[in-house]
Amino acid sequence: MSETLQAAYERGRVAERLNHHDEQIAATNKVLAKTVDIASSLTSTVQTLTEARVTDAATRVATAEAVKEAKLAQEAQAQTGWSPVAKFATAIGAMAVLWAILTSLPLPI
Repeated sequence: MSETLQAAYERGRVAERLNHHDEQIAATNKVLAKTVDIASSLTSTVQTLTEARVTDAATRVATAEAVKEAKLAQEAQAQTGWSPVAKFATAIGAMAVLWAILTSLPLPI
């Protein structure tokens, strides 16, 4: 009479295999390999997202600083009125342009 695999295992014959033992180990190994691949992919994705977040934060800081500087420059320019020299130079320039136009007109005969 032949002994079943389970009976041989229970009796202590370690060389005997349980039913489908090798197939179950192979399936488990495949699942573990796929899990490692997925974990590696997720790690790469997290690293990419982290780098993008850091770059985005740096861009936002640089943009905020540029906006602040532009606002300060605009406020400084708005507070600075025309100096008397600038007003005088503009008036002289306007009169020179007017003089040039008037002298270029033909004289009525």
